[in-house]
Amino acid sequence: MSDKIQLRDTDTMLIMCKDGRVIHFSPNMSLPHVEFVRRTTGELPEGAWVGSVSKLNGKVAAITSKYFFGYQLPGPDWVQAAVQEMFE
Repeated sequence: MSDKIQLRDTDTMLIMCKDGRVIHFSPNMSLPHVEFVRRTTGELPEGAWVGSVSKLNGKVAAITSKYFFGYQLPGPDWVQAAVQEMFE
């Protein structure tokens, strides 16, 4: 049995990653990214990334927060690796 968090197709969660791992996540998609960060760490830690993780068509992928980074594209490779380690 896997220790990974099981996502169903179309599930989405807010996530924060740092140092190659997911450090916070929440299924509360009613929160904007800025409020998620405020509630978990107060402000985005130096070197951290925030966005969303989704499962679509059986594939898990992270999308960057437009609020924090100014664009909404797939997260960097290190973030994708971190979400693959935690979610399936």
